[in-house]
Parts: sequence; structure tokens; C-alpha cells
Amino acid sequence: MNLPESGTAFERIAATYDANSTNAPLSRWLRAQLWERLAALFPPDSYLLELGCGTGEDAVWLAQRGTRVLATDVSPQMLARTAQKAAQHGVAHLIETRPLDFARTESWRLPDAAFDGVYSNYGALNCTEHWSALGAVLARTVRQGGYAAFSVIGRFSLWETLWHMAHADFRIAARRWRGKSTAQIGGVTFPIYYPTARQFRKAFGAAWRLRALHGWGVFLPPSDVYGALERRPRLSRLLCALERRFARLPLCAYLADHFWIALRRTGG
Repeated sequence: MNLPESGTAFERIAATYDANSTNAPLSRWLRAQLWERLAALFPPDSYLLELGCGTGEDAVWLAQRGTRVLATDVSPQMLARTAQKAAQHGVAHLIETRPLDFARTESWRLPDAAFDGVYSNYGALNCTEHWSALGAVLARTVRQGGYAAFSVIGRFSLWETLWHMAHADFRIAARRWRGKSTAQIGGVTFPIYYPTARQFRKAFGAAWRLRALHGWGVFLPPSDVYGALERRPRLSRLLCALERRFARLPLCAYLADHFWIALRRTGG
């Protein structure tokens, strides 16, 4: 499979991704909030599809609860890390890995109505703008009544805007507003897309009904500001408390670094 630019970018950082991103204290705390939301949707005996598994943190956590996961990613190195982590944690029998490219959903050979649900975290779905095609193929492979749960980087982040305006970096402050920008990871530049929650929900199609819409990373900053905040533990604790108390309010989905959306497969 020829890798898209985003796949090449994550290939280059796969070996250091956990050290530089996953294991940051604020990242760990935020991921735990996602796990609570996943646990509320998916019973331990579920069979789930993960889109953009990265190094396998979410798949391993779910497998430790007894969940079977088909963990997919466009990066072979990320898939290798996931398989390695699954073996280290004794859950390799519950996690299968497979390469999937968001830009080639027509080539996905997933069985009909095979999965109890699908999830994707940390903005993997921002690497594509083909959400309608994604919603259609997932409607075929997720059973009736199953759930889709995604954390998606939103069009407007209050934290990011205020932080970069305060540092007179107006280009970065406004980079999401047009709905498309570029990211640079591992020395590779590739397009990234920022839907609104309404745009994303509409694109997914009539087969999916909105179940929940929350903010994720409302009071806490985007990851490029973690270091500055972690040097201020008292402020960090306060913002975590505010995040836990208020991030689930619907309005927060429009101000957060990511919105978290849960959809139920109802028909189509």
C-alpha cells in the first residue's frame, strides 16, 4: 500500500510517539476521560473497530476489559507498535491489526454487520475530509444499534486562539477557521481538515443518529502547550477539575480542542 503523506509522517515518529506524546501526564489524564466515555458505550464483550490506532493504547486498554478489537492504521510502524504492546500486556489474542487508508474506503474489505461499534481518538479522522464515504462504509460494517464514538479536532479552540493571540502568532491562532490547514509531523507536511460538529454529523449520513456531543480539551490546552502548563501544577489541577466538571456540557463541544461525538447506527 502506498502511504499517504499523513501515513509517512506517523511512520517517522512511531518509535518516539509514546515518549513524546502518550506518556505526558496531561495526555494520560485526558485519555482516561475518553476511556470513561468508551466504557459507557461498549460492554466488555464487544467486538470493536478502531480507526487510527496509533501505538495501541486504547486497543490494549479495551482488550484488558475483555473487548476484541480490530485495530487499524495507515502506518505499518504504528501497527507494529500496537501488536508489540498487545503482546507485552498479554492481550494479543484479543487484538488484530490491519492497514486501512481513510482515502480508500472503497478498498476496505470489512464484513457486513460484524462490529458492535467503532471508535477513533486523537483526531485521526482529521486526516481526511471524506466523512460521508466513511459513514457509509461504517453503516455496513457496524450492526444495527451499534455505536460510533470519535474525538475530532474542531473548527475553533478557545484555548488555542487565546494562547497564540497572546503570543502575537495570529496565523496559528486562526489556522482552523477555514476548515483546512496543514500539519507538519516528522518533517512531512500534509493537509488536515477541521469540521464543525454539525458538519461532521451531517456528513456521516442518515444511518447514524446523534447520541452525545461533548467537549474534550475545553479547559486544558492543545498538546503543544502541555509543557508550559505542567510546570504549573496548581493551575493544572484546577483546569483538570474544571474539565471534568463542565466539558460534557453541549456548548463546550464548540469551544474545545476536540469535540467528542457518539452516534448510534439506526438504519440505512
